[in-house]
Amino acid sequence: MIRLISQTISLILIISITTVLASCKSHDASNFESNTKAELKEFIDGNVGQVISVSIVDSENTYQYHLGTLRNGDSPNNHTIYEIGSLTKTYTGLVVAKAILDGKVELDKDVRRYLDNYEYQNLELSSQYITLRHLLSHTSGLPRDFAYSREDIEQGTYFEKISQYTRDDYFDDLKKVTLNSTPGETYLYSSVGTNLAGYILESVYQKPFELLVSDMIMSKSGEFGTKFRRTNFELSEVTIGSDGNGNQMPLASAYWFAGGGLTSNVESVTRYMRHQLSLEPEVAISHQLLDESWTGHGKAFYWNTYKYDSNDRMLYQSGGSMGTSSWLVIYPKKSIGIFIVTNIAAGNTQSKLETLSDKVFDHLRAYNKALKSEP
Repeated sequence: MIRLISQTISLILIISITTVLASCKSHDASNFESNTKAELKEFIDGNVGQVISVSIVDSENTYQYHLGTLRNGDSPNNHTIYEIGSLTKTYTGLVVAKAILDGKVELDKDVRRYLDNYEYQNLELSSQYITLRHLLSHTSGLPRDFAYSREDIEQGTYFEKISQYTRDDYFDDLKKVTLNSTPGETYLYSSVGTNLAGYILESVYQKPFELLVSDMIMSKSGEFGTKFRRTNFELSEVTIGSDGNGNQMPLASAYWFAGGGLTSNVESVTRYMRHQLSLEPEVAISHQLLDESWTGHGKAFYWNTYKYDSNDRMLYQSGGSMGTSSWLVIYPKKSIGIFIVTNIAAGNTQSKLETLSDKVFDHLRAYNKALKSEP
């Protein structure tokens, strides 16, 4: 009798513990949305006029959240247009990958072969010429930008300088530039190099860069909101952002090119993430590791990489304009992508976006783990 009672009590305890554990797992799973929204709320911290939008792609599932209120009283949604800054570079890298696939360019050829006239003897140092590999990994030795200097930023003349800078100005400066380092040796972030990649693509295809992006990416990804907006009417659609002091900032994307000229919305970048997680051959090429600067960290086609040789492979890029900051990361082996954008560009915004992205990824993993272990 005592043994029977003991067995009964043990069975009740097992059932109770199992029920509690199942309840906890279910609770963890249902908390994904609330946890993510809590992170977004903490990020904007009640700042008037600041908004944040996030899209998370996880295999066949998509999660999209928006928080905050714009200065005009509107709430952001999947169609709110933002400048995406240097996320544009990943589009440029993808078109370069397609050009390699089409036999238009080669990764390790002298880039001067693809320009209209074989000039620019200055685009080599120590007998080493610049290649597309160098442009794609920011190791070309070219400077950060031609249109402006650090002094222009400090003196508040940055926007004036970029708004007056032309294509002819670019190629005049390209003929005069002195490389900062031997190509392939030193990492130096360079929008000059990215724009050169864009001009090379125009040269080999004999088409405007904007059309190449549309034909080679948007036609496959299904993006309708991602575009170069140049006219006043088009620019009126774009969200105005602020600097770290709350000052409204002008839209710089209209004057940027392959290095940062695109604008987009959550719906379109979600489609872009799915395209980047697809089996398209140019996507696979664009994810190739081009340079590994230090252990675990490297460069792909305008992507930063982390843990490239592991199942946790991560490709990421940040985007910044004068008043907007964004973050894009994909985990190809996990079929996960995260896009975050906010209408503020302070000194620490990019690092905060990276931290936020890591937290969202952790919440997603906990959510998926709880779902898989539920009875």
